[in-house]
Amino acid sequence: MPNDFASTPVSATIEQLRYWVPTIKDVARVIESDDTGNGWTLNIVPKVASACPVAITLRESGRFDIVIAGEGYADRGFGSLDQIVALLERIADGRVVQRRWVSRATGAATGVETMVPLGDGLVWRNGPEPDGASERRDRHFLPYRRI
Repeated sequence: MPNDFASTPVSATIEQLRYWVPTIKDVARVIESDDTGNGWTLNIVPKVASACPVAITLRESGRFDIVIAGEGYADRGFGSLDQIVALLERIADGRVVQRRWVSRATGAATGVETMVPLGDGLVWRNGPEPDGASERRDRHFLPYRRI
């Protein structure tokens, strides 16, 4: 871990993630990397083909970039960094919906929205607001661990 993260809330979140990663190592390929200028990155590729891959880059500021099933969202944040661990746990549990909005008239894609329920009624979501001329097509994912 770079010195930039030493003794910060982000370093505590990184340690929580490092503690969590061994629980999925048998069902996903996990790569961790540090880039002093750009942040700390965790890339998770599940072994189950229909599960949701994710990569997250945490910055010293507490902001993050995340790519969920190929859809990237830059410079995001939470009220509490603890929610990052919950977000990745829910993704590994298969609790992700990727909603594609398409034009009813032409069938052309108008946007992609990603939703991950965090519990207690909270949902992490990012993507465009649909207009009245669009319909949704939801994609669901399998959990990393099939019991």
